[in-house]
Amino acid sequence: MYYGLDRQTEIWIQDLEEKLTYKLEAECRRLGSMMPYVPENGAYYDMGVRELSTWTNGFFAGMMWQMYHATEKECFKESAEQIEERLDEALTEFVKLDHDVGFIWLHTAVANWRLTGNQASRKRGLHAAGILAGRYNPAGHFIRAWNGDRQGIAIVDCLMNLPLLYWAAEENGTSAWKQIAIEHSNMALKYILRPDSSCNHMIDIEPETGEYRSNPGGQGYESGSSWSRGQAWAISGMALAYRYTGNENYLDAAKRTAHYFMAYAQHAVYWNFRNM
Repeated sequence: MYYGLDRQTEIWIQDLEEKLTYKLEAECRRLGSMMPYVPENGAYYDMGVRELSTWTNGFFAGMMWQMYHATEKECFKESAEQIEERLDEALTEFVKLDHDVGFIWLHTAVANWRLTGNQASRKRGLHAAGILAGRYNPAGHFIRAWNGDRQGIAIVDCLMNLPLLYWAAEENGTSAWKQIAIEHSNMALKYILRPDSSCNHMIDIEPETGEYRSNPGGQGYESGSSWSRGQAWAISGMALAYRYTGNENYLDAAKRTAHYFMAYAQHAVYWNFRNM
C-alpha cells in the first residue's frame, strides 16, 4: 500500500518493483560473488580479480543488501556475503587501500551488520574506519586522498566516505573519529566549495604546515572548472554531514551546491558544468 497515491500510480510502482526484482535477481544468480565494473564483449568482468582494492568493489554487494532488505530473498544475501568475505584480503593487505574504504565497507560489512547483526561484519567495518582515520593529516585538517607521492591532496569525493567514521564513532565511542570527519568537512567548506557554490575536485595542501597551495584540475577540465560528478559528491556529502552532526552550515552547503547543479545542468559539457 502506497499511502496518498492514486491507484494508477500504485500499479506503476508495483510493476516497476517487480521488473527491478526480476532483473537484479537474474544478475545476482549470474554474477554471484563477482565484483562487476564495466562490461567487455557483452559481459561483466570481475574487478575483484583485477584489483581487489578498487573503490567500486562494494557497490554490487550494496545493491544486493538493498534488495535483500526489500524482498528477503536469500540469493541477494548470499551474494553480498560472498563479496564481503572476498574483500577480507584487501583489508589484510591494506597497502593499496585509500580514502575510498567507506565506499567499499559501508555497502558491504556495515550494511550486513545493520541488517543481520553479524559481529564479524561489525569488526570489518571498524577495521576499515581505522584505516580511513589513519589517513588524517592534523596540520591541514584533511583526510589524504590516494597513495604515492600525493600526500597533500584532498578531494571532494572523500565527503562520501565520512559516514564510515560517523558510524564507527557511534559503534565504539571513538569521538576522535567523528571529529576527523567534522574537520575534513570544515576543510571542504573552506577550500573545496567555492563562493559561487561550484566545487573544486582537488586541492593541494602543504602536508607539514597545512598551508593551502593550489586547486589542480583533477577530473575536471582544468583548475577552476566545475566537475559534474564532484558537484554531486558535494551535495550528498554535505547533506550526510548535516545528518550526522546537525550543523546547519553543512545543510546550507548542500542546498547551495544543489542549486548550482540544477542551474547549470543544461550547460554541462561531457563531464563539466563549466570550463575555465
